[in-house]
Amino acid sequence: MKKLFLILFVGLCLYFLSGCASLQQLTPEGAKQAEKERVQALKIASISETSGNYQAAVDVYRKLLETDPDNDELLERLGDAYLKGGAPLEAVTIFEKLEEHHPENPKPLIGLGRTNLALYRPRAAATYFEKAANMAPDNPEALSGLGISRDMEGAHEAARLYYVEALSLAPGSGNIRNNLALSYLMAGQYDAAIETLEKLAFGPKTSPLYRQNLAMAYGLAGNIKAAKRVAALDLDPSEVTNNLQFYALLREMKDEKALRHLLLGSDKERGNAG
Repeated sequence: MKKLFLILFVGLCLYFLSGCASLQQLTPEGAKQAEKERVQALKIASISETSGNYQAAVDVYRKLLETDPDNDELLERLGDAYLKGGAPLEAVTIFEKLEEHHPENPKPLIGLGRTNLALYRPRAAATYFEKAANMAPDNPEALSGLGISRDMEGAHEAARLYYVEALSLAPGSGNIRNNLALSYLMAGQYDAAIETLEKLAFGPKTSPLYRQNLAMAYGLAGNIKAAKRVAALDLDPSEVTNNLQFYALLREMKDEKALRHLLLGSDKERGNAG
């Protein structure tokens, strides 16, 4: 019911936006009303993204761009919503447009790097992240993106150097620390992965993602009791059982490539560099 209400709310928001241009052209009062509706629309888009309804956010941004097609903030939000919503090809078009607008800005390059991660194109992604890092050497997201690119290619030691450098610039970033832990996990360094993830999973900025990655690390290390305990913090008993069986299968397979795809698919392939 809550999701239905949100969809209807977004629909109403788009309906009212359709009249903004004419009001804006007619009177100062109309312009003020149009701006009020624009701000409200952005709030609705933000709520939609928070709830995981990225398509609703995309619809709002596209509607707003009809009357303001070169608005960089809207384009950036649209590209990000496309990417998070599983539409990386559409995101590419948006970030390429932003790069044309601002070739000296590293943000569009990072966006293009993220989309190529989502498309599992690590070399192309690395090219964009390297350009961004050259423009802004102190940008932790560009460095983390380079780390993910290296992890995708199996160069885990090189990847971790980028994560460590990124963390020196953004020591409070849980996402970068999570990427570092997954890199350890892919390399079979379970103790290091567990130590890193425990700080995230039981820290002040924890999340289900961090906890379930820790459960996976315990499972791959063979500590079934700990894996079950942590997995049960977020999952129901049947899901916990399924996950434990899957971890056991991965341990028996000892397939680094399969593990790499699993870990990248669970978090990194969405382009979550920072």
